[in-house]
Amino acid sequence: MINANVSIAGIIMCCDESLRNLTLGRGYVIEKCNLDTLFFKDKITDGRGKLDIAYFESRIIENENIFFICIKKNDVIQIEGPSFSESKHVITAKDCMCEDKFEQYMKEERRYLYERINLLRLFKPGNIGFRDVFFRYSFTVMGFENMVEHCSYNQTRNFIDSRKFTLSEEEIVSCNQWLNDYCNAPYTLLKESIDEFSWGLEQDDTPTGFEQHITALEMTLLPQNQTGKKQMLANRISAMLGNSPAEIQQLYQKVMNFYRFRSESLHEGNDSNITDTELHDLENITREVLKKCLIRCKIEYDLDSSITWNEIKNQIMNDLIRQVISLKNEGILPA
Repeated sequence: MINANVSIAGIIMCCDESLRNLTLGRGYVIEKCNLDTLFFKDKITDGRGKLDIAYFESRIIENENIFFICIKKNDVIQIEGPSFSESKHVITAKDCMCEDKFEQYMKEERRYLYERINLLRLFKPGNIGFRDVFFRYSFTVMGFENMVEHCSYNQTRNFIDSRKFTLSEEEIVSCNQWLNDYCNAPYTLLKESIDEFSWGLEQDDTPTGFEQHITALEMTLLPQNQTGKKQMLANRISAMLGNSPAEIQQLYQKVMNFYRFRSESLHEGNDSNITDTELHDLENITREVLKKCLIRCKIEYDLDSSITWNEIKNQIMNDLIRQVISLKNEGILPA
């Protein structure tokens, strides 16, 4: 086995310095870094040194210097070196680079980082995320010092949305607790819905993002292949999130309108009603629904670690059916 030194780094986009107080875990730290000190500077600038346009909204400019909020991690891993076999008597330069040995490590680190980003996206609004995460491996094989560089590139990254992800001092405490409480098992239970929500955030096309958020809500609160989705989802969302009769009725009407907007966009090519305001309103509704479901996932998992999402979803839907019936009987929701 060979020891390989690993350096991982990447720019956390559309955030400010408040994130330096977050605890990401797994050896990651968050730092404010000068562009000129980044080992991957040449990967995000062109031959003239001009920055990739995707990173413009993430810049922190001070005294004509450009800084970014970055993740960093240094690690040491063990990999298998090249070996002879009966069919192979020569070790090539390509063999010595051992590039295929790092795929699983990179996959696991990427999974971990995107889980943390998705949890932050659920915690509060803001166009936080990665465009690139860079991996550099240095190791010695048969007396030769080697360096291998890989990049995890997010092709769908939305760099048009300029909303910054920021945290107050109070939010830093609760956000660190959120990351700690809802990672791993609770997150995994709800992962498909969270991925759909996150996919909606990645879109730079407003109607497409709008559609993905509705899909995330349907996946989470409705049975598969359900007919009459519009009214059922409007009932369930308003029952789940509304705190007063007026708020319940307002949410119900809002979701009904959102379905009409989506239908006009999909079937008539008219997306005039889907502005950034409507998109962000639907995004926040989806976020609050998923947060409540994620909290429920943790509660149920703590009681029974073998529970599945389908079992939890059935519990949530049954609870909402009872609430909706009660609200209809009270005349708050339409019969």
